[in-house]
This record gives sequence, C-alpha cells and structure tokens, in this order.
Amino acid sequence: MNKREFLKELRRELKNIPFEEQENAVSYYEEYLDEAGIEREVETISNLGSPKAIAAQIKTDYAVKTPTKTPQEGVRKIWIVILAILASPVAIPLAVGLAACISGILIAIASVVFAFGIAFVALVGGGLFSMVTSFTLLPDNFLTFLFFLGGGIATVGIGILFGYLTYFVARQLTGASTWILGKILNRIKRREAV
Repeated sequence: MNKREFLKELRRELKNIPFEEQENAVSYYEEYLDEAGIEREVETISNLGSPKAIAAQIKTDYAVKTPTKTPQEGVRKIWIVILAILASPVAIPLAVGLAACISGILIAIASVVFAFGIAFVALVGGGLFSMVTSFTLLPDNFLTFLFFLGGGIATVGIGILFGYLTYFVARQLTGASTWILGKILNRIKRREAV
C-alpha cells in the first residue's frame, strides 16, 4: 500500500465524523508520511497499522473528547464508538475474550456465594424447624425432646457460621476478582502498547 492509497482509505473510514476532524487527521498522517520520505514510505505505513484501525481510534477519541449538546448527539457518539470498536480487527477477539473472562469470573463468584447462602438458609431453617418440632415431643419422651432441641440449636449455630462464612467468602472473592480483572486489563494494555 502506498501513501495515496493509505490516505484514501483513511479518509473513507473517517466519513462518520465532521469534515474538519477528517481533514485534521488526514493532514496529520500525510505530513507524517512526508517526513518519513519516499524511501521509507512502505515501512512507515506498515508500522502505522491499517487505516481501519487508525480510523477507529480517531473516531473513538473524537467521540470522547467533544461534549454532547443533545441526547441525539450522545447516541450518535455511542454508535461511533461501538462501530469503531467493531471496525478494529484486533478489538473484536480481545473484547470477546475479555467478556468471556469477566462473565466466567462473575458466574463463579455468584455460584460460590449462592451455594454458601443456600447452606446458610437450609441450616438455619432446618435447625429452627427441629427446635419447634422438638416441643411436640416433650410430653412423650423428655430425652427425645432434648436430642431434637440440642440438634436444632447446633444446626442453627452451624447455619449462622455459614452465614458469616458466606459474607467472608463474598468479600474475599470480590476483592480477588477485582485484582484478577485488573491484571487482565493491564496485560491487554501492555499487548496493545507493543
């Protein structure tokens, strides 16, 4: 791809932003390629990347930096950013992979917390039921009454322990997931920088 083809494709990809922004971007890259010289033109263009990826970044930057005046303009900018992300050949696999990682982590956390929560409810509920029904056994057999009452109290105690454990596990998993997601995002940023 030569300079003329590169700039033509870049201009075509930038058609969704205002003309002045298009001209600024195209003139910047035109000057950049002029400075590189004819002998290094092909090498410089290959180092820049595809015009589609460059245009996606320019569109995203434009949408983020300019203030919105109307809701319609805000919706238009959101669509520009979405289209810019989808236009980038690298962004789609990264976005899909990141979404899969995030949803997998969140599902795992929710599953563990849910399981501990169910154990808490089952133990406390079962213990309370055992305690209440033990009183129906009091007239028939005092030792059976004490057995069911003690078992119910122990079960409620274990249930309360599971409640505390649920709270503790939820806090720890939330912190760990934040740390993991931060590491993933930092790794993606490092790969994009290279």
